[in-house]
Amino acid sequence: MTTTTRSQALYERAIRGVPGGAHSNTRAAPPVTYYARAAGSRLWDVDGQEWTDFVMGNAAILLGHGHPAITEAVYQALQDGLGAGSESELGIVAAERFLESVTTADQVRFTNTGTEAALHAVHLARLLTGKQGIAKFEGAYHGWWDDVYVSTWPDLSLAGPATRPVALPGAGGLRRDSNTTVLPFNDLDAARTLLGERQHDLAALFVEPVMIDVGFIEPEPGYLQGLKDLCAEMNILLIFDELLTGFRLGPAGAQGRYGVTPDLSLWSKGLANGFPVAALAGRRELMERTAPGANNAPFIGTFNGFRPAMAACIATLELLQQGEVARQLDDTTQVLKQEFDALAREYGFPAQLKGLGGHIQPYFTDQPILDYRSASTSDASLYRHWAATLNHHHLLVVRGPLLHSAFSAAHTSEDIERYLGATRTAFSTYSTSGGS
Repeated sequence: MTTTTRSQALYERAIRGVPGGAHSNTRAAPPVTYYARAAGSRLWDVDGQEWTDFVMGNAAILLGHGHPAITEAVYQALQDGLGAGSESELGIVAAERFLESVTTADQVRFTNTGTEAALHAVHLARLLTGKQGIAKFEGAYHGWWDDVYVSTWPDLSLAGPATRPVALPGAGGLRRDSNTTVLPFNDLDAARTLLGERQHDLAALFVEPVMIDVGFIEPEPGYLQGLKDLCAEMNILLIFDELLTGFRLGPAGAQGRYGVTPDLSLWSKGLANGFPVAALAGRRELMERTAPGANNAPFIGTFNGFRPAMAACIATLELLQQGEVARQLDDTTQVLKQEFDALAREYGFPAQLKGLGGHIQPYFTDQPILDYRSASTSDASLYRHWAATLNHHHLLVVRGPLLHSAFSAAHTSEDIERYLGATRTAFSTYSTSGGS
């Protein structure tokens, strides 16, 4: 990524008081670029350089930066002076708008981050089943808490057999005696075996219905329904992590798109176009066990229902409710995939662009992408060359080959052409440089 003079100065200033120079490790890899403002599909860094954003707040910014309807709604909420630690009508309206879209859920409660929503889901699942264990999929990210930050982008040299992955802590300082079972994605036979072995101890199975934190991996036909049937048979709550799939895959998220209703679901990211809000939703008889009561699961937070965030949530959901934004993003994604794949064929690269709903990520491999291990066959050096070329042309994409990029409804056909043009340059320069 291009390093600017003022960003370098800010980085040198930041590292004196901020570890890594940033407040999230996903943004702390040097060189860190610091940004001053954003609008639509654009960012401007502190040196005034303009970038076309293909990260969009880790896909949270679905409608574009600074969308006027959302900015106005938040501004109006701020004028009333209410903020943390109080309930307001906006929290009720936001819940109503959510449930009008996500008709597969009966009730919803708002919190602040996806990690918090996952914590609440685990507590509720343990309460309802009387069991303690958690199951998840290899490579999936559900937050940074010990029970779910397991085998997230794991080192495959330590990860064991493909059909029986070893549970590895996702970072230092996490519990090493994990009570988490790790499954391979898109392998129903392995799920039946591994869940069956621990069915008397497993409270919940977490699944991204589309694995997006490792790029974009769709479920095979019938796979999600198969997981639902297994969970029902074994008294395991099925929890859909819709933090990234909602609402880019449609107004009802992945559960609406694929026609499979989980017991509980987690939401965030596009829920409020980048404002900090998350949600836990599900069936009434489950969700009501988070209400106040001596034997109920806790659901507490000073910033839960934060009024400006609720205003952003309402405005966002009203714009997304009819599904036109999701259809537009889908259409553009299909065009981009076709053009990218055509360029790969033209230059003789084993490359494929995967995505839906404005989620996009190239894999530099000719292997079918079915799970974390097949995704890991992507050529990391070619990816890094491609990403560096796009960043050189001031198109912001993620640096890692097993992450995910995204665009928004504010991106224009010219933005897409710039992405494809820079990709052509990356392919041609990699070819002529002999892969350097």
